[in-house]
Amino acid sequence: MSTFGAKAIVVGVDGSSSSLDAVGWAARAAELRGAPLKLVSAYQVKALYTSVVALPSHIGSEEHAAAESILTSASLVARRSVENPNALTITTESLVGPTIQSMLDESSTASMLVVGSRGNGEYFAELLGSVSTAVAVQAHCPVVIVPGSVEVHSSRGPVVLGVDVSAHNQKAVRLAFEEASLRGTGLVAVHVSTDELISSPDASAADRADAIVSNGRTVLAESLSGWIHQYPDVAVERTVLRGNVADKILEVASRAQAVVVGSSGRGGFSGLLLGSTVRSLAHRVDCPLIVARG
Repeated sequence: MSTFGAKAIVVGVDGSSSSLDAVGWAARAAELRGAPLKLVSAYQVKALYTSVVALPSHIGSEEHAAAESILTSASLVARRSVENPNALTITTESLVGPTIQSMLDESSTASMLVVGSRGNGEYFAELLGSVSTAVAVQAHCPVVIVPGSVEVHSSRGPVVLGVDVSAHNQKAVRLAFEEASLRGTGLVAVHVSTDELISSPDASAADRADAIVSNGRTVLAESLSGWIHQYPDVAVERTVLRGNVADKILEVASRAQAVVVGSSGRGGFSGLLLGSTVRSLAHRVDCPLIVARG
């Protein structure tokens, strides 16, 4: 039950092994969804000219040729990563300009934006710094950060969903159910509670623990309501944990195919996602991190 339609899955490619891992994952994701795949590589012309001087036609040709070569190699990787290469529609485009802005522009017409966690040049070198936050917050579609050496065709492990109490979280819930259904695996829905949710400072430790579990179960029930019926093929495990949100999600994610979270919210995982936490997750998680956007 894909909701992606005919929009392309867009992958940022810089020729690094990490970006090629992202290409492989994205190609398989496109195949599962019946969606086209678009490979893009951005570059900037190093030669400087004033605005009153016309650029010679050869300026930028070296950078353009390098980007085109990168895209050709990436296309081969994409074909090798799917079960039916002839059925996968692939387009490529080399873009002139700042890479992050180019990718954000691409996200306005994409179903999903996929990037690697390491790489060459400005884009991937900075991706897990402030730029990753900008992409996760500003993109017009879901953003996927793919770690190195991910198993493209692996069917082992569930999809892990971080559930909070924000309205934005429903986008993450939809993505997680779809991902689990397409990959023929189960879904682990996790809500991490903190003592801040307990209003009474005089509550005993046992009462606080019971209240946290009760509150978490309510959050999960309300968040998953309706989606379970839309995806009856997906077995759902509900888990309520207590402690540091990112650390607890990472504990569960040790056996996951993918982790899905929201990009903004309160009282839960996605509210803490921005800034250092997204970098921590992308560095430490061993599976693709899908940030719900759009």
